[in-house]
Amino acid sequence: MPAFLGADPGAFGSFADHLPGAFFRFRTRPDGVRQLDYMSRGCEDVWEMPLDQLEADMASLWGMVDPADLPAMRASIDACVLSGADWDWQWRIRTPSGRRKWLHGLGRVQRMADGTVIWHVFVVDQTDNLVAREQLRASEDRLHQLIEGIPNVAVQGYDADLICRFWNGASERLYGYSAAQAVGTSLLDLIIPDAMRGAVREAVGHMLRTGQAIPSEVLTLKARDGSPVHVHSGHVLVDVPGQPPMFFCIDFDLRERLAAEAMQRALTEQLQQAQKMEALGTLAGGIAHDFNNIVAAILGNTELALGDVPDESPAHVSLTEIRKAARRARSLVQQILTFARRQAQGRVAMDPGEVLRETHGILRSTLPPGVQLRFSVPPQLPAVQGNATQLAQVFLNLVTNAIQAVRGREGAEVVVEAAACPGPPAPAEGSLEVMAPNDRTLRPGLKVVVHDNGHGIEPSAMGRVFEPFFSTKPAGQGSGLGLSVVHGVLMEHGAALQLSSQPGLGTRFVLWLPTTTEQPAAADEAAPPAAPAAPSRHTLLYVDDDEALISLMSRMLARQGYQVESMDNPQDAIDRLREPARRPDVVIVDYNMPQMSGISLARAIRTLDACLPIILTSGHVTDEMLSDARLAGIDHVLEKPDTGRELAGLIAGLVGRHATG
Repeated sequence: MPAFLGADPGAFGSFADHLPGAFFRFRTRPDGVRQLDYMSRGCEDVWEMPLDQLEADMASLWGMVDPADLPAMRASIDACVLSGADWDWQWRIRTPSGRRKWLHGLGRVQRMADGTVIWHVFVVDQTDNLVAREQLRASEDRLHQLIEGIPNVAVQGYDADLICRFWNGASERLYGYSAAQAVGTSLLDLIIPDAMRGAVREAVGHMLRTGQAIPSEVLTLKARDGSPVHVHSGHVLVDVPGQPPMFFCIDFDLRERLAAEAMQRALTEQLQQAQKMEALGTLAGGIAHDFNNIVAAILGNTELALGDVPDESPAHVSLTEIRKAARRARSLVQQILTFARRQAQGRVAMDPGEVLRETHGILRSTLPPGVQLRFSVPPQLPAVQGNATQLAQVFLNLVTNAIQAVRGREGAEVVVEAAACPGPPAPAEGSLEVMAPNDRTLRPGLKVVVHDNGHGIEPSAMGRVFEPFFSTKPAGQGSGLGLSVVHGVLMEHGAALQLSSQPGLGTRFVLWLPTTTEQPAAADEAAPPAAPAAPSRHTLLYVDDDEALISLMSRMLARQGYQVESMDNPQDAIDRLREPARRPDVVIVDYNMPQMSGISLARAIRTLDACLPIILTSGHVTDEMLSDARLAGIDHVLEKPDTGRELAGLIAGLVGRHATG
């Protein structure tokens, strides 16, 4: 082995041995023989073999090359020999100890006059650097996959000029731009609304100058189609030495959260509305008893008075009107209870024309000055299956709202039109279909249109006008219940309803009700009061704390021929019933009395007499009351406004059953 292979005593050998790598020189003669001229001590470190072994077996260097890299490496050397270009190559080896290394070689070819080729080669171990770079690249790949895999976090990278350099998949889904469309485009043109551009430039400039990140906040940006995008946006400044600064926007999609919050608000509003309705129901139930006592007294005394005057008397007409008004009051109370408690009301075949004409008569006398009210109602309209009181409330609410909408306007006019219709109408252009039938097959129906030329409804309020307690009227001028009642009643009737309105031009309601082939029942007129009956041996005990009803019922039942004993104290009635010799044939008790409820009184009566017929009367009958009455052994529960004629029939039936029993 030449002496300079191990340690060149000259300056070059000393210099080469101190290089951080391996240096060697070899030559290839024209006859193909290879000769190693020099190898520095660094070769031992790189290939982990003694220099004498390397010199003796140069082929071992090729044997360490990773087989996958070997063909390309040989080709690169051949290319340099042919071209004379410098050699620059990286390859992998496996050392005798089993270690894998990345080597980087730099070489230069020198051609001699005799055709000999001399190679000067410098090789360094790049394993640590390349492994670190591979790990960094793998880490970047994992980070990229992570960023791409998060569905609702949009990440974008921008340079100092606000040009997009990175755009993940969530950004594409959130804003509508693909990565190819976004990269290379200004942040301002991509997602920043015009009104925010100045503030964004200033904030980004401050971040780049000071290194202080822009505080995260909720922003409303814009999508490709111009629609608003609600995000919670954070910012990260990345400043790598030797590279231009970049900042990243991390936008959290708030659509699901905002939708959940909107749903929560809606549920909260529904709860509040339910609580309002519960309060209304409690209030209605509380006043119904006392109010119905009053109505019962009016109806009962009217019936008695009608029996005392001849039909041709002027008083007879007045009494008939009083009776009609009292019945309307009775229906109104029931309507309030139905709306507040959502109690079902029976529907029968009825004449809608009669209800519409009655509505016209009520409103005509209360019209404000300058308002024209026109009803176009044919004499004959098809019957509908409905509740007359509820539908009257619908028509009254719609027309009253229309009158209020045109009040004070020049040429104010409200038009109501009714006509038979072959089927549910299709939605008119620009109208809101509030409710629709299950199908639009042609089937007979009634179409009612209420139109006004008033101030109209703002588009933002169109979808809310049927919400309970929502009102477009000034504070104190509307309860917000009118159209909610309309909606609820029409839903129960299987109706269709459309609304169209333009601010300043007026509002149009179109409702459609399915008709029925059944014939409406005769008008609900009371039968003429019965003539005083012959004296009866049957006695009745009537217990009520209301003096007006005690007086009324005593006279009414006496006119029917019964012997009536009245009491205003439940305890007195119990003491009275402890005397068997004075046992009455029927006991009639009021439900709501201050000393004792009618249910409690009935229980006390049952301890004294298990068979005595008991009738309970109340101004407001509930399901709970009916259940308690059955458990207390009460034979029948009667609502007070109907106490007059119905009570006489009930008493007769109970007395007869008692007599046969």
